[in-house]
Amino acid sequence: MGIVENGRFSILMPREHCCTVRLTQIVKPVTAAEELAASHEIDLSQYEGCAIMVTGELPAGKGWIFEAKVIDCAGPILTEVVRSLFCK
Repeated sequence: MGIVENGRFSILMPREHCCTVRLTQIVKPVTAAEELAASHEIDLSQYEGCAIMVTGELPAGKGWIFEAKVIDCAGPILTEVVRSLFCK
């Protein structure tokens, strides 16, 4: 779970993964192919400023969530609740 800010996904929960990443639909490549991941990047502009729930694989230090899927999007009220609980 996290917030979309400036087209990137800021992970808020689980806390041990808190960072800002981009989302891609591809399966994690054997080598870190930035161009390949970027060519399949999920456009998050429709979720700008919203809390969203995402599934996928987050390898350490890659800056991408692979096989990403947005599974839920909060409305304005719930987004503010998420901000107040996790963005301190």
